[in-house]
Amino acid sequence: MTKTMKQFVVVCVALATALTPTASIAASADDLRDLVGARAAGGESELESRGWVSITGHQSGSASYTYWWNASRKQCVMVRTNDGRFAAISDVANGDCNQKSDNNNAAVAIGAVGAIALIAALASHKSGHHDNGQHYSDREQEADYERGYNDGIYNQPYHNYARRDAYSSGYESGVRQRGQNSTYRDDHRWGGGYAPSVDVSDLTGARASGAENSLESRGFIRVDGFQSGGDGKGTIWWNGRTRQCLQAITVDGRVDSLADIGSHRRCR
Repeated sequence: MTKTMKQFVVVCVALATALTPTASIAASADDLRDLVGARAAGGESELESRGWVSITGHQSGSASYTYWWNASRKQCVMVRTNDGRFAAISDVANGDCNQKSDNNNAAVAIGAVGAIALIAALASHKSGHHDNGQHYSDREQEADYERGYNDGIYNQPYHNYARRDAYSSGYESGVRQRGQNSTYRDDHRWGGGYAPSVDVSDLTGARASGAENSLESRGFIRVDGFQSGGDGKGTIWWNGRTRQCLQAITVDGRVDSLADIGSHRRCR
C-alpha cells in the first residue's frame, strides 16, 4: 500500500469515527428514559441534579423543545415537552447546544478532506425545528433548509431558486418561529382569539385559486400581497374572529407554504 493510500485510509477511518455515534453517545438519551412522562418542572430539576444544564429552547406548534448540555459527557440532548410533561428525550448534535465538536479526529478529517463538514453540529437552527426532530444527513439539503429558515425567520422574500423541498420546509419553519417569537403570539398553533382557531394545514400544496376560496369560506380576508423573490408570490390573510394572521407563499400556482405569522401591520 502506498503512503498516499495509507493516509487516505487513516482519514476515512478518522472521519467514520467522528461521524459514527459511540456507545457513550447512544447512552445519553437512553440513560434519561426514566424521565419521559415526568412533569416538566420535576424533570428539569432531575436533569440538573444529573449534571445537565439547560442551554436554549423554542416553541413549535403545541410542543416545546429544550436543549440540555452535559459538560462532563460533552453531549447534547433535546427534550420535547407536550401538555406540561416530558414527551421524548433524544440525542442531538452538539451544535444544538451551541457547542462545537471537540473531537480531534473530526478536525483532522475535515482538514484533510476539505469539502466535508459536520453540518448538524454547526447549524444555527435546531433539530426540533425539523418536523421529524432531526437534521438532514445530506449536506446540500441541510444548507437549503438553513437558508430557507433564515429567510423565513428574518422576514426575507421567499426565494427557492433551486426548487427544493428542504428550502420550502425551512422557510415555513422560520416563519412559524418568527410568529412564535412575536409578542402577539399565545400558546396555540393557529392563532389565539376568543373563538376556536381554524386549522388550515390541509391547504399546503393545494392550487392557489382553490386555497383562496377555501380561506375565504373559513372566515379569512386577504389584506396584503407581495412578490416573494423571483419565483414566489405572497399573500397575507386575516381572520378577525379567531385573530389569526396567515402568510401564504404560492409557487407555480400552488400553495408552497402557509404559516401563522402572529402579527402584521394589516392584520387588525
